Order: sequence, then C-alpha cells, then structure tokens
Amino acid sequence: MERIPRIRLERASDRSFPSEENRTMSEIRDGLQTLLADYQVLYHKLRGFHWTVSGELFFGLHAKFEEYYNDAALKADEVAERILAVGGMPHTGIRGVLERARVQEAAGSPDAKAMVRAIVADFGALVQNQRELSGVAAGKGDAATANLLDGFADGQEKEIWMLRAFLGEAPAG
Repeated sequence: MERIPRIRLERASDRSFPSEENRTMSEIRDGLQTLLADYQVLYHKLRGFHWTVSGELFFGLHAKFEEYYNDAALKADEVAERILAVGGMPHTGIRGVLERARVQEAAGSPDAKAMVRAIVADFGALVQNQRELSGVAAGKGDAATANLLDGFADGQEKEIWMLRAFLGEAPAG
C-alpha cells in the first residue's frame, strides 16, 4: 500500500511575510471593523433618541428613529457578515467598539431637532467613510464590498436630503 504524504496547510495569518492579497484584504477588513463599530454606536444612539424624543415632533420622529435603528442593526449585521466573508472575525466587545467608532454617543439630552441634526451629521460621516472604503475595495478588486458600501451610502444620501428638508435647510451643494 502506497503511503500518501501529509501536506501542511498554512493559513495566511501564519506567514511571516503576507502576500499583497492578504495585505489588501487586511486593509479592507480593518475598514469594515471600524464601520461595524460605527453602526453599533449609531444603533444605540438612535435607540436612545427613539426612547427620549419628546415635544410636538414626537409621533413622527419616534417612528422614524425606530426605522433608523432597525436599519442600523441590519447594516451592522451585513458588515459583520462581510468581515467574515473576507476572512476576518467581527469585534464584539463594547469597549473596543467605543474606542474604534468614529460615530460618537449622544451627549446630554438633545431636543428633537438637535437629534435630527446629529443624525444628519452621522449619516454624512458614514457616507464619506463608506465611499472611501468602497473606493479602496473596488481598487483592490473586491466588488462585493464596494457594492455593499455604495448601496448603504446611496440610501443615506437620500435620508440626509429628507432630514435637511424636515429641518428647513437647503440641500448641501
């Protein structure tokens, strides 16, 4: 009986000198980890706004904030799954999320319009960050990540326009 030689399978993370492809995916994974942290903080911020909004705008904003936090949760899930698809492991610890996130928690108890302005700012930052990471991903041949992020950004740009209209502000030009 002929003996079959054993082959040692090596993971990319075991190599002393990672390939260009591994460095590329590492850059994309790192950007996705930061985006995941952003969505996790945004989810909690929106949930807090949903719970604490008051005044004459309560009914409309209470429902809108619920829509937004549900959407943020879905986006966080899609980003986490994309991290897994590109060979990473999503970070889940709260401390690490807060340290990594660019989106900041709400300070104090803002009034209803201040909440909306905060969401406009957060969505604007997310759009910019997603477009940048999408460009990196597209440049490295990762169309799935680029398409996912472009879809997120496209929807948020529309929401920014509608929220600015709600506030009586002119569209950004």
